[in-house]
Amino acid sequence: MKTATRKTAKVEDIFQLKTESLSPITTALEKAHEIIKKETDAPRATITITRNTKGKKAHFTHYKPWKSGEESFNEIMFNADFFKQGAEGVLSTLIHEISHSINYKNEISDCTNEQYHNKQFKKVAEGLGLKVEKVKRFGFALTTLTPEGKEKWAEALNVIEEALKITAIQESESAPKGRNKNLLVASCNCGEKIRLSLKTLEKTRPTCQACKSEFKTDEAEGDDN
Repeated sequence: MKTATRKTAKVEDIFQLKTESLSPITTALEKAHEIIKKETDAPRATITITRNTKGKKAHFTHYKPWKSGEESFNEIMFNADFFKQGAEGVLSTLIHEISHSINYKNEISDCTNEQYHNKQFKKVAEGLGLKVEKVKRFGFALTTLTPEGKEKWAEALNVIEEALKITAIQESESAPKGRNKNLLVASCNCGEKIRLSLKTLEKTRPTCQACKSEFKTDEAEGDDN
């Protein structure tokens, strides 16, 4: 007997090729969520993406912050910083949050406010194809995709994998440091300005080579009067 093969979606059938945007991965996550939702009866959810440097991969809201007409929806938020983990990592994260959503729908408490994941979460997550490991402070929170899960959700994995190929991925871990706003602005008599700390100003007392006057801050000029 031949094994039926599932037809996977082609990237050109789903995405518009806009490599500077996040729209391909957003569409892919929505498509992958729909695939898994049909198989698991998970609740509908609005998929959002943010760039959060605090280290949280994703979250599922235990309330419904989104509304369209008479319907309201929970949210599954993804941290774009973690798209660099690849398709399997992204899918694992999606299934992790779907596990929370299923428990939410069934009114099962699976996580504390301090993010400690209990055995109720572990049970559902493993049933969806995740390997679940216990970690300090967060309980059964560490999840990765099993070979069985990879096979079960092959279509969802393919959609995410193709989308990541044409999605703008964050290149650096953090934004460049901006100008130190604590520095003072000091001026000379001819109007030239320099920026430096109060300590440096008092220690060096810089002088303009053009007008031969000292650089002073507005505060310093006020003290002289």
